[in-house]
Amino acid sequence: MNDWGYLDIQSLWVDESLRGKGAGARIMAMAENEAKTRGCSISMLDTYEFQALGFYLKQGYAQFGRLENYGGRYERYFLVKNL
Repeated sequence: MNDWGYLDIQSLWVDESLRGKGAGARIMAMAENEAKTRGCSISMLDTYEFQALGFYLKQGYAQFGRLENYGGRYERYFLVKNL
């Protein structure tokens, strides 16, 4: 969380044995709820094409930007969600 009312998610990692079982969604919900109690109204994050774009879209995030050929080989996506 930052001083401007944003939850800025820098990293989320879920062990492979827990993926697909709702653990990631529960972690995100807990972080978002805590952010709301601290006065945040927006959550933002970024991810790469080989990571979890679909997961974040399912959590209600919307893509607002994309960098093509990031690092010479990947697409990087920027997402936001109103809390």
